[in-house]
Amino acid sequence: MLYVKLLVIAAAFCAYGLYSTYDYNHRLDENTKVAVKQFENPELSTQIRDEQYVRSNGYYMGWVVIALVGGLMLVSDVKNLFKKVGSAACILLLCLLLTGCGRKPFEPLKLEIVNNNEIGFLLPLVGDPKNQSSSQNEDYLKKNLVFTQQVRIPQQWVSLGYETSCWNGEWRDAAILKKVDVSPVTREWTADPNSGTSNRNEAIWVMTGDQVEFSTGWTCTARIASRDDAATFLHNYAGGTLEHVMDHEIRAKLQAEFGLEVTDLPMDELRNHATPHIKRVAEDITKFFQTRGIQITNFGITGGFVYKDPKISDRMVEIFNMEQEKAIRLAKTVAQEQENKKIILEADGKAKGLLIEKAAEAKGIQMVADAKAYEMQKAKESQTTYLALKTIELQKANIEKWDGKLPTYYIGSSNPNTLLQVPSPAKVTGAESK
Repeated sequence: MLYVKLLVIAAAFCAYGLYSTYDYNHRLDENTKVAVKQFENPELSTQIRDEQYVRSNGYYMGWVVIALVGGLMLVSDVKNLFKKVGSAACILLLCLLLTGCGRKPFEPLKLEIVNNNEIGFLLPLVGDPKNQSSSQNEDYLKKNLVFTQQVRIPQQWVSLGYETSCWNGEWRDAAILKKVDVSPVTREWTADPNSGTSNRNEAIWVMTGDQVEFSTGWTCTARIASRDDAATFLHNYAGGTLEHVMDHEIRAKLQAEFGLEVTDLPMDELRNHATPHIKRVAEDITKFFQTRGIQITNFGITGGFVYKDPKISDRMVEIFNMEQEKAIRLAKTVAQEQENKKIILEADGKAKGLLIEKAAEAKGIQMVADAKAYEMQKAKESQTTYLALKTIELQKANIEKWDGKLPTYYIGSSNPNTLLQVPSPAKVTGAESK
């Protein structure tokens, strides 16, 4: 009878162990889906925690009930056995029976942070294999976007062996949190270790159609602008960072595109009309990576062309100096021509001024001569009147020059008359009649 009771108790222990394991594994997929939905409804976090507490303690209470029922079934047999083999053996037997009642380790609460410059995606690691195989699909990634800053990672129990007498396993993550940094990143690929992002020579080297090999530096700024772009980026570069993509794929794409753009051009044409070619390369690369979730906001060359053959640089410097000297000579010639024109204009102005002055002077002399001729004509018509008028003019001039003092010495009549004698009207009239 005792053996039958022990067999029933052992069967109950095995059945309950199988049931608890099956029930937990059956609920694992559903628990993971609910944990992913916690971002749509924050109240689910509390619900998940409460359900976890009830389920864990429920499993424990099940083991307690089986142990109590088994103990009650063996009470009489234990008493008889206690009398036969002693208390030590009974205690040992009870310990063996209760070994399987150990409590499973509590499911850990693992939290991770999604920073403000990051976009998170919580991807389940368990469940339908079809969903796991499509974890890199853009639509699937968009459905698993994380909109909270604190993310709870769901857990799964992984058995490490048989769990007949005790729990033999550990808790592991049932989902993985992928984070994409959306901060802008700038890279400068130059030959100078003191100016670029890296201390290596990362300039872009190309060759023109006339076999001139040269390099130039490039600067590039890129970012991930939106959640949709983050999903696209994660779909194309799983686990990669924007810095890594820029230093490898974008730079490699630039090397190929710029090399193809200039490979059939002569160096002189490229040197004189480089802007359209550089602009075309930048636009093509920007469009290419925009479809991969990367928005390039700044792209162009930095510095000038650096030639592999130093003789080319020396020759260009020589040509530049010659052009500068030519420009200086041309500027001096133009300045001299302007100075000559200025001198000619000044001389022409002076000549015209002198001609105008002499013409005015000649006109004045002519007018004076005409006045003298008119005066002489009038004098011939009336000499007496003309002489009288001249006498008056001379006397007027003397008066205007006189300072009002009488002369100190006078030689002549003893009764000098210093006053001017104005001829009487009768005399003037008689003179005119004669």
